[in-house]
Amino acid sequence: MDFFDHAVRARLRARAHTAMLAAAALAGVVFFPLLTHAAPTVGAPAPDFALKDLAGRNQRLSEFRGEVVVLTFWASYCGPCRTALQSAATAVTAAAGAPVVLGVSLDRDVARATSVAASLGLEFPSLLDAGQSVSRLYDVQHLPLTLLIDREGTVRQAWARDPVPAEVLIRNIRELDL
Repeated sequence: MDFFDHAVRARLRARAHTAMLAAAALAGVVFFPLLTHAAPTVGAPAPDFALKDLAGRNQRLSEFRGEVVVLTFWASYCGPCRTALQSAATAVTAAAGAPVVLGVSLDRDVARATSVAASLGLEFPSLLDAGQSVSRLYDVQHLPLTLLIDREGTVRQAWARDPVPAEVLIRNIRELDL
């Protein structure tokens, strides 16, 4: 009988160890993305990228070095993104030393992104990130995401989820021009 008790205890111990390992693996899968979240950091250099605009021309962020850049990530299915794009458009016309505005659409469908850009009357380039490589590079978790990048290519402000009001964006652009 002693042999069977030892075997039963060994099986129970093995099951307990297996359950603990499974729980640890599950916790790692759940919490690792939260711990490694690399959202755009204010004060860090903006990662360079190249995308095609809706007209099919290549645009590279580094080509705008020396200018203030407003970078707005958006998608056609995102209602607040329309307000963010309109704020960026207002900033272009109202801010002294007009900043460069680049919209980055996460839509996979060029026609849909083009339709939204046309309906809003956007006069700045909208870039198509259909493969979502740039949105991964910038770790876009929530739309809209608007970044203000200074003349040296450093992220100075970041607004996520809620569209940044045009007056706040203009004020921050003017502060960079001082």
